[in-house]
Amino acid sequence: MIKTPDEVLKKIEEEKRDDSTKLSLIDCGLTQFPPEILELTNLTTLDLDRNQLTTVPEAIAKLTNLATLYLDDNQLTTFPEAITKLNKLTELRLGGNQLTTVPEAITKLNKLTELHLDNNQLTKLPEAIGNLANLTRFYLYNNKLTTVP
Repeated sequence: MIKTPDEVLKKIEEEKRDDSTKLSLIDCGLTQFPPEILELTNLTTLDLDRNQLTTVPEAIAKLTNLATLYLDDNQLTTFPEAITKLNKLTELRLGGNQLTTVPEAITKLNKLTELHLDNNQLTKLPEAIGNLANLTRFYLYNNKLTTVP
């Protein structure tokens, strides 16, 4: 299991060398998004579940091929708006964080088929969330919602 910063960097370098499309750094104790990930421009899947991330950099928008992004069980308190620029995303998992709002810009992710926002602190959703016409799975349980648009 990857636990040290050196092991994380080694894993990223291996994936870069192999021109990989997938990177999994689950439960690595990450407190910051490793900027080296941004060099993996062919990534289609990025799994950063079960870390301690509090932010996602604006530069994540450089990963233009991402179709799947897992950020479950981190420490995010605000929805990373840069994610809304990843127009190939089909699956986005942000469950188990401390999100209180979702930006209207989420509706730019019109290819989303699966969206996980469960186990957060959401009190409301943007009215236009219903415009995500391709959603087939939408998880909202364990939030503080009183209404859904």
